[in-house]
Amino acid sequence: MPRDLLATVLAAYPVLHQAVRQREVAGPTGQVSTHQATVLAHLAGPVPRTLSELAAAMGVTLPTMSLLIERLVRGGLVLRERDPGDGRRVMLRLTDAGARAARARSVVDPDRVRALLASLTPAERAVGVQGLTTLARAAERLAVPGSAHDRE
Repeated sequence: MPRDLLATVLAAYPVLHQAVRQREVAGPTGQVSTHQATVLAHLAGPVPRTLSELAAAMGVTLPTMSLLIERLVRGGLVLRERDPGDGRRVMLRLTDAGARAARARSVVDPDRVRALLASLTPAERAVGVQGLTTLARAAERLAVPGSAHDRE
């Protein structure tokens, strides 16, 4: 990879992070730990995930993730459901309370992201969101054992 691309990403990331981060994390302090909030954030997408997928994405062992999920299930923040396509698989998704907790503990401020996007032209928005989506997909692949990154 050319050094100028790496330098550009390394310079741009902190600027973006600073621009969109929450200034203060809101939410029920003491009820959801930072680790639990991170798990909730990973489950906040539209597609339920398995325990293995979640553990890989966060770079933790299955037993560690199992303990975290058990606490979140007991707290009413996560649901375990059988995969309708494969009854052996258990899928994890947020409850309504879990989704509220994920939003409250997010490190990203939606209002700041909205303002950032509004400051761009439609063409810049499309390119920026596509680039960010591409980087996010690559980041997810880094966490998956046996990915191209692991073979390098």
